[in-house]
Amino acid sequence: MDPVSVTLAVLPLLGSVIKAYGLLYKTFKTFHHSSREFCRVRKQVDRQRHFFYNETHILIRPAIEDESMLVSMLEDASHSNWSSTELDVALRRLLGKNYDACLEIIEEIRGAIEELQQQIECLSDVESQRQRGESFKDTLGRIHSRLKITWDKSKFESSITALRSSINDLRCIREQANELQKVNIQLKGRHKPSSQEYSDYRTIRRASEALHVALATVWSKTSNIPSTTASWHNVKLLADAKVDDGVYMNMVVLCYGHESATINRRQPNWTRVRVRSQMLDWVPLHQNTPPCSGESRQKRRKVQFVDNSPTSKISVSTASSTMPLTPECSDTQLRQPDDVSGKDLCSILSYGWPSPSTQSSSCCLEFCDAGSQETFRHSFYPLIDEQRLQSQNSVSMSHVLCRPAEDLLTVVDQLKLARSLVAAVLKFYSTPWLGQYIALNNLSFFGIESEISTWLQTLHFGTDFRGKDFVELDPSPMEGLESTSASFEDAKLLYGIRNPTLWSLGVILLQIGLWSKVDSPDDVLKIRKLSSQAPALGPRYQELTKRCLECDFGYGEDLSKPRLQQAVYENLVCELSDMINSLDISTP
Repeated sequence: MDPVSVTLAVLPLLGSVIKAYGLLYKTFKTFHHSSREFCRVRKQVDRQRHFFYNETHILIRPAIEDESMLVSMLEDASHSNWSSTELDVALRRLLGKNYDACLEIIEEIRGAIEELQQQIECLSDVESQRQRGESFKDTLGRIHSRLKITWDKSKFESSITALRSSINDLRCIREQANELQKVNIQLKGRHKPSSQEYSDYRTIRRASEALHVALATVWSKTSNIPSTTASWHNVKLLADAKVDDGVYMNMVVLCYGHESATINRRQPNWTRVRVRSQMLDWVPLHQNTPPCSGESRQKRRKVQFVDNSPTSKISVSTASSTMPLTPECSDTQLRQPDDVSGKDLCSILSYGWPSPSTQSSSCCLEFCDAGSQETFRHSFYPLIDEQRLQSQNSVSMSHVLCRPAEDLLTVVDQLKLARSLVAAVLKFYSTPWLGQYIALNNLSFFGIESEISTWLQTLHFGTDFRGKDFVELDPSPMEGLESTSASFEDAKLLYGIRNPTLWSLGVILLQIGLWSKVDSPDDVLKIRKLSSQAPALGPRYQELTKRCLECDFGYGEDLSKPRLQQAVYENLVCELSDMINSLDISTP
């Protein structure tokens, strides 16, 4: 017996049974001319072989979700995937408590095949007893009486009956496990607990929009400073924003043409920043700043910066009312913030950090307050030892899809990428960071040459902040549909696109599933045809892609409605998470 069959696991045991069936089939085929009774027995064994192959196919299909790979495994008993720990773990999750019972049934099937193999070995001497010039059939006729003694038909039939019974048991337990899984999914959908992750999305959306307002306000004021005219800024905001005593966002700021009348695109100032955003009910002014005539202590738009130098003399208890602190810097001595709105933010970000020997991730350099309907305070911290952001090479997703998937990522990584994308859309879809229509060129990664676990976490999108005197160079047209209200309305009327944001998200999910860039992403008919093709990620992924394209969530087409947002989260983010957990062996 193949050594891999010794392993007490369903998947390698299935592979060993397929191999044993192959050997038995060849042996029966050799003696198919022996007698009519023997041919009938051979046909019964062959039928059971097909039944077992079909049951194996259905059993492991939800675990592998790659039809071509599964067919290759069934055709090749020595395929490396039969010893895959990852697939067996996925199969264990699918079977649940039925795993051990399934293992016992497969062992019984293997035992019945071994009995048949032993019983047919009596025919192995026929070939050696053939006389010169004698046909195989004549040899069988000549020694037929001795074969009757050694070949007991009743034993064959008994082994076949046991084989048939075990295969029926395998089908029964497979069907029951499948039904139980459906019930669990339905119960999970009906009684889905309130997800903290989902509730954080709205907070991130509000904070990121306020951050955009603050940065736009600052740079619009600094455009009047002579040393910063004809400059523009590109902010690359990472999609991994988190909520923990405030909203934490990581971003990279590129400043072009700083302190120069000539824009140098090749050598921008490159600054990595972590922003902590907190909503305030009231923004306190500097104590030494006299109020304007008629000015009262009320909520207003205000932009401020403060340098938290270690030499500041004011105590934390005094400064805490004006500046949020991280737990690590609760002992830091801070000075009262000055109203320095209108100063050069780029200089502060690029040159205002403490020296590398003294700075830490808890050192807040400055903050700015800006509010329209809500007031947020945005505190800026240096990003220390962020290896994933060390590379300054930002690669768009359209270029990533041009590289072979096997050179970059696994099926699990593709699902994680899809999940990150859907989560990013729910976080930022209505903010200036992410347009109403999302294209591949709007999404990028840092350090694509590094480990997958590193660059996969660098999904980001860039936004330009341009001064009034800036002259745009080499404008890049938006890929796909034009991002105008008129074109969106036309798309709804002409093509039945219910929601442009979800449609464009579905187009990208489709390309991730195919791992191929679609040449004409604005060709609605082509996209719908492609969505009908089975992707390598399986039928579940195909279904959620179609649902996203057609905005088929049962709660209308307005993504600003909380109920549709929640439906997208449950049917896309949670579904992708379930698929990842069923395949990822690193998941506990």
